[in-house]
Amino acid sequence: MQRFRDSAFDWVAWVIFASVPATIFWQCATTLVDEGVASGGPMENAAFYPEIVASIMTGLLVWLAISLLLGRLRHKTPFTVAEGTGRALVATALFIAYLAVLPYAGFHLATPVLCFLLFRLLSLSMIPAVAGGIGLSLATAFVFQALLHVVLPVGVFGITVFK
Repeated sequence: MQRFRDSAFDWVAWVIFASVPATIFWQCATTLVDEGVASGGPMENAAFYPEIVASIMTGLLVWLAISLLLGRLRHKTPFTVAEGTGRALVATALFIAYLAVLPYAGFHLATPVLCFLLFRLLSLSMIPAVAGGIGLSLATAFVFQALLHVVLPVGVFGITVFK
């Protein structure tokens, strides 16, 4: 029990990060299959890249869990609040809200807002945060839509920038 207390935040982080590949695999097996975009070769399969990322994350999570169980961490992270914990919780809440809003607002409306809020959370001033939020979301959309031909969520407004 003492080993768990000494690395409590590591286990909390592990559970949070484990939910990411679990959600990716679930979405690839359900939502993307229902939409008919999870079959074919790598260029036509919208589930191909996320499944690769989720597989890598799962391997790293297994490695981390083994390290935690064996107590082979260099630094102990007891269950205490430290500087930066509040920002991390706010960033997590923002990302969860983003994922909830994404199907309705669409990528091109929700992502610049998320990026802007995260940049402000990192103490960027207003103009660089706005420019960074718009620039990062457009660059991401360009890579996925124009180069990789991945269909990003369009939301109820049907907004898409790169075809």
